[in-house]
Amino acid sequence: MIFLQRAMKDVIIKRMGLPSLLLFLSIFAYSGKQVSFLNGGFKYIIFNDSTVRITDAGFESPVPIIEDSTLVIPSSVTHNEKLYRVVSICDGAFATRPEIKHVVINDGVETISGYAFYRCPNLKSVFIPSSVSWIGSVDHEGFVGCHRLCSIKIDEKNEYFDSRENCNAVIRKEDNTLILGCIGTTIPSSVTTIGAGSFGHRLGLDSIVIPEGVKTLEPFAFNACYDLKEISLPSSLEKIGGYVFNNCLSLESITIPRHVSCIEPGVLCGCYKLKKITVDHRNPYFDSRKECNAIIDSAQDTIVAGCGRSFLFEGIKGIGSLSFANTSLQSVRIPKSVEKIAVQAFTGCNYCNSISVHPENPVYHSKEGCNAIIETSTRKLLQGCPVTSIPDDVEEIGDYAFACLSLPCYLVIPEGVKIIGTRSFSNCKGLEQVQMPASLTLIKEFAFTTCNDLTDVDLTKSKTQIEAFAFYKCQSLRVVTFSSHPGIIDPEAFKGCSFESPIRLDKNGVCPTPPPLTTEE
Repeated sequence: MIFLQRAMKDVIIKRMGLPSLLLFLSIFAYSGKQVSFLNGGFKYIIFNDSTVRITDAGFESPVPIIEDSTLVIPSSVTHNEKLYRVVSICDGAFATRPEIKHVVINDGVETISGYAFYRCPNLKSVFIPSSVSWIGSVDHEGFVGCHRLCSIKIDEKNEYFDSRENCNAVIRKEDNTLILGCIGTTIPSSVTTIGAGSFGHRLGLDSIVIPEGVKTLEPFAFNACYDLKEISLPSSLEKIGGYVFNNCLSLESITIPRHVSCIEPGVLCGCYKLKKITVDHRNPYFDSRKECNAIIDSAQDTIVAGCGRSFLFEGIKGIGSLSFANTSLQSVRIPKSVEKIAVQAFTGCNYCNSISVHPENPVYHSKEGCNAIIETSTRKLLQGCPVTSIPDDVEEIGDYAFACLSLPCYLVIPEGVKIIGTRSFSNCKGLEQVQMPASLTLIKEFAFTTCNDLTDVDLTKSKTQIEAFAFYKCQSLRVVTFSSHPGIIDPEAFKGCSFESPIRLDKNGVCPTPPPLTTEE
C-alpha cells in the first residue's frame, strides 16, 4: 500500500492541470471560513464571493431527485439575493445514497471530489459536462463502489476527458488513460493505460478484453471485481501494477503476455478460484516453468505471484512479497533451494493446514512439525497458519506472521519469545484470549490491531514494552492484566478499544493501575 500512496502523491499535480490545482489549493486555504446554507435539498458551502461547493447535507435531508431517480446537479444557486456559481461537488457529498440511479451534472461544475458518489449501490448512469477538469483525488475516486454503473457519458466539448466511440468510460485526453470504467465499458484501441482503480468494485463485470495498444495496468485497476472470470491481456502490455486483480474472487485463469517486464506485488491477491497461471514462453523477464501455475522472475528465480494450485519446485530461490496472499493454498512445502522468503508472502492463507520446510534447507526450518516457517539463524517465526504450534526455541514472532488468519480462541505464547512483531496478529478472527510469557519484552505497533474477537490479554508474567496502536481497534477487548511492575506502555497502545475507563498513564508512560485493566502480583 505504501508504494501506491506515494505514487498517488506524485501524480496528483501532474494530472490535475493548473486550473484544477489552483481550485484544489484554494479549497484548503478557505476551509477555515466555511459558511453553508441549504437550498432545494442541496447543502452549499460558500467558496468565495461568487462560487459555492455542494457538500453532504446529511441523511436527514432527502436527495432532491426527479423522475426516474435522477439527480441533477445545478450550475448556479441564489442565496440572500446573490447568485453563486456551483463549481465543485465535495468529498462524500452523495455517498451511500441508494435512491440515486442517474446523475446529470450541469455545465459549470469543475471538480468532482474524491468519493463524491461513494457506494451509491444503484447508480447506473452519469453525464459529465464540458466544464469538469478533475474527478476524484487522483482521477477515479469520485465513483468508488458504484457496483452497477453501466453508462458514462462525457460532453463532447470537454477539453480534459472524453468517452470516445461511445465506450462508456472516462478517458483522459492528455495521455489516453482510461480513468473510470463500468460494466458497460468497451475499451477503445487508442487507450494506452488502464488507470488506478478504474474498474474497481464493478459487480456484474464477468469478462473483459484489454485491446492491443494498452501498455500499463495501474494499481488496483480491477480491484474487487468479484464476478470477473475471464480477462484477455494484449501482447502490447508492459507493466502490471500492484493489486491489479486483488479480490477478483471468480477469476479462473490468466496468461501473462510476452512483453510484460514489470509486475508489482499483490497482483493476484485474493484470487481464490484461480486455477491456471501461464506466462508466454517468449517472455524474457518472467516464466511459468515446469507447469508451476505461478509467475516467476526469471533472473532472480523468485515467485512473484501464485495461486492455490501453484507448485513450489526445487530450484526456486525466492518467494516474493504477497505472492500467495489470501489465496486458496492448502499446503506449503518449502524446497531446500529457497534462500529468501519475503514478509507477507503467505499472508491470509486461511485454507492452509500444512507448512513444512525441506530438512536440508540451510536458511529455514519447520521444527518438529510445527506448521510454520522459522528463520534458523534468528529464531524468528516468519509465517504461521491456523494450525501452527509455536516451538519453544522461537525468540520472535515476525511481522505479519499470523495476520488475517482464523486462529483458535486461546493462544499461549511460549516462554522464550521476546518480541511480537508489527501486525503479527492483525485482523485475526476467532482469537479471544492471549497469554504472554515472562520472556516477552516488546509488542510492536499494530501487533494485534483489529482483532475484533479478542477479549482478554494476560501480561502478568512479563515486563513488556507496548508500542503505539498495538491493540488498535480491538473492540471486544475488556480485560488486560499486568504484573505489579509493567513495562512502558505507549498512550495510544489501546486506542480504539472499548474500555469503560481510559488507561491511566503517568508522566513516564507507565500504567501502574489502569482501570478497568487489572494488576496482579
